[in-house]
Amino acid sequence: MCAHPKVRRHFRRRVFTITVGRDVRGRAAIAAKVAEATRFITGDTTAFDDPALAGAHLGRLLDQRPRTLLVLDDVWEAAQLAPFLLGGARCVRLVTTRVPGLLPPGTARVTVDEMTVEQARRVLTWQLPPLPPATVRELLAATGRWALLLRLANRLMADQIASTADPSAVLDAAENVLANLRARGPAAADPSAAPLDLDDPQRRALAVRATVEAATTLLPPGGAERLAELGVFVEDEAVPIELIARRRQSTGGLPAAETRTLCGRLGSLSLVTLSTAHGGCITLHDVLRDYLRGELGPTRLTALHGVLVDAAAATVAGGAAGPSWWELSDGYLLDHLVEHLHAAGRTGEAERLAGDIRWVETRLRNAGPRRPGATWPASPVPPPPPWPVT
Repeated sequence: MCAHPKVRRHFRRRVFTITVGRDVRGRAAIAAKVAEATRFITGDTTAFDDPALAGAHLGRLLDQRPRTLLVLDDVWEAAQLAPFLLGGARCVRLVTTRVPGLLPPGTARVTVDEMTVEQARRVLTWQLPPLPPATVRELLAATGRWALLLRLANRLMADQIASTADPSAVLDAAENVLANLRARGPAAADPSAAPLDLDDPQRRALAVRATVEAATTLLPPGGAERLAELGVFVEDEAVPIELIARRRQSTGGLPAAETRTLCGRLGSLSLVTLSTAHGGCITLHDVLRDYLRGELGPTRLTALHGVLVDAAAATVAGGAAGPSWWELSDGYLLDHLVEHLHAAGRTGEAERLAGDIRWVETRLRNAGPRRPGATWPASPVPPPPPWPVT
């Protein structure tokens, strides 16, 4: 919708997407997200520690602008949405959420149900040679016409046929994907069940597992483990590839060049989303991130948080009192170091850092008064409700 020519013309390209996500919880974090949106849309850097004040300020700025489309993606709580609804008479808000009850009365709702057969077929077969109709039908049933799985299956088949000129390669690739879904997907756990039901979290997880495991066979040795380790990073955040490489190097892992190559490979298989911003970043789909974290388990996750923190500590001066964290320059770490310390089981250090005046000063200089208190981890996030999305 954001890329539709008519929409772009109507709003004169003033179309902005703000991803909220499950981890933006609590007054400080919500105010920080509103301030981030304000800076992104208008360039204004004024910050508030109160979400309502931050939202009112954004609304006043939007009132001064021509018509604008603001896409608020992945909203989970009414408190996350409320500040963005203030003011901005010429601003249209488009909200995507799995919790339609948080939308204000009178909102025009569009239910995003499963793809039609034709839509799903186009995603599944995009840029592929022709496939037998029967094979396409079976793949559509096995993927539940779920956009995420369709895209993964498409890229998996494309990768398998890229290195051969054999016309039959596309059929072999399709049969391999279908065999994986049948052998390790929902049908393997319950052969008598109906086609994939996206309202069933366990069946969704099985389908993701089957597809991701098939894709990881195409990665270089150790690639599957490197992919799983990406689950340590914060949801809905662009993670610099340089930071990923630094974490791997700290444990004698992949050199920086090989890390970038692996991230490129993950991107070509649609296991991550690549961006060229800030020297290269990756973002994980929240469903894939949840799957990877489940595969790692609590003990391994805690250890990985520790590895990340130790890698960051190696980049700053240290002493008897610990690392000089206020010397960090990495934006991701400045925003989320306290969270990673806490998740690594180093709660005492996290508490001391959050109250250290040198850290507070660094955070103030880095992102204004909204940030010093916005780095403490949120309370546990409940599991997502059933699809579809509204």
